[in-house]
Amino acid sequence: MSASPRKVSDADRGIGQLVRQARRRIGMTLDDLAKKLGLSYQQVHKYENGTNRISAGTLAAIANILAVPVEHLFPEDVLLGENDNEDSEVDKYRGEVSRIVRTIDDPKKLEAIITILKTV
Repeated sequence: MSASPRKVSDADRGIGQLVRQARRRIGMTLDDLAKKLGLSYQQVHKYENGTNRISAGTLAAIANILAVPVEHLFPEDVLLGENDNEDSEVDKYRGEVSRIVRTIDDPKKLEAIITILKTV
């Protein structure tokens, strides 16, 4: 993976989307997150839109503020290496299931999904 340090990739855009989802899930405004990071509203907006890349240190700070493990802010296709175009159909389905499950906040729904998956 030889991404340019200045060029934003699909992974960077995916990370920004996951940051936005995590922030909204806890009801935090963009301005609140920016203040906690010591950054401008515009900078955090650019991170979330994928216009600017997020450094590792800033991503760790965001994860800490949003109270999520940093790996929750990485798109599943990046973690599974799906960008290699050599993944199996099963890996793609696993990634899709993971993406969907990460958007569910209701513990009862997650428990129901676990029950269903254990019976398959």
